[in-house]
Parts: sequence; structure tokens; C-alpha cells
Amino acid sequence: MAVKKELWLIFILIVIIAILVSAISFFNVNVEQADAKRFVQEDLKSKYPNAETEILSVTEKKDEKGQKYFEIKAKVTRFANSACPERSHTYYNYPKQNFVAPPDETITTNCSVCSDSSKQCVIAFPEEAVIASHTLKGTEDVDRFVNNKVSAVPIVRQTANWIIIWNSEISSFFYEVEISKNGTVVSIKKIDKDL
Repeated sequence: MAVKKELWLIFILIVIIAILVSAISFFNVNVEQADAKRFVQEDLKSKYPNAETEILSVTEKKDEKGQKYFEIKAKVTRFANSACPERSHTYYNYPKQNFVAPPDETITTNCSVCSDSSKQCVIAFPEEAVIASHTLKGTEDVDRFVNNKVSAVPIVRQTANWIIIWNSEISSFFYEVEISKNGTVVSIKKIDKDL
């Protein structure tokens, strides 16, 4: 009978040890991932001090020697509250690997989206929607409003389509532009603030 008790006790201790080892390894992964995020956020702040930055994804990978590292994708948006925000994606490997990370991916630049008629237009990011809301065919009135020195600031909402509201404190009206995700203008509404 004493042998059965000892076997049960040993079995329970093994289960507890296994649970503790699992918890410790889980905690270590999270701590390392937190370190990687912290490193990237600090680097983004120093490289792009006046831009909006955000970590988009963290993927755990293994190098050719089987050592773990994190591939991190971040967004950088310059001139976020302007008519022509510039967005790019930048990539990090943490800890640094012996291979070169891919170059930054430009999403918007030169206040242009959907300008290549040979490619299908896709409005996937808010910065693209802002630019499209005043540069696509049919948005000429909105473009005049935005560029008329009225200090118009875009507000972006995403539903099934993109809704961009161009408002200015010194104007008696604002524009609400709806852009589909395939780059077509769904509607443009000029709305008086007094209503």
C-alpha cells in the first residue's frame, strides 16, 4: 500500500514539474517577444521621430541553425493628418540575423494611389483612402476644399467601404466621401454644419 502511495506521489510530482516547465517556456517566449517589440518601438521612435508608427505583426521563426528569432513588420506613416499621408512598411529581425531584412515597402508616396491603369486598384489602408478621397476622378470639389488653405483634416472610418470626412473649423460645411475598396467613388456629400 505504501508503494502505491509513493507511485502516486511521484506521478503527481512529474505532472507538476511538466506543468511548471511548460509555463516557464511559455513565459520566456512572451518575455522575448516583449523585448523584441520594445526594441523595435524604440528604434522606430528614433528613426522616425515625427511619424506615426505601429507594430503590425510579430512572427516567430528559426534560422538555418535552428535558433529562434522574431520577424517583425511595422508601419510608418508620415504626415498622417494631411491630404497626402505617406505610408511604408518596414521589417526587423530580432535578434539581428546574418541576412539582410527586406527593404521598406512603400504603400503611398507622392499623393498618388491607383494611378497605374494596367493594375487592379485596391484601397487596403486608411492612408490610401485619404489620398483617393480627393484625387480620384469625380473628387475635384473635395480636392479644391482640401487644398484651399482651410486646414481640412481627414477622419477615416472603415465599413464595407472607406468613409473619409474632410472637416475644417473655419468652414461652414464639410465633405463626406465614400470610396470602395476597389478604388471607385461611391458617393460624395457636401454637408452644411448648421443642419
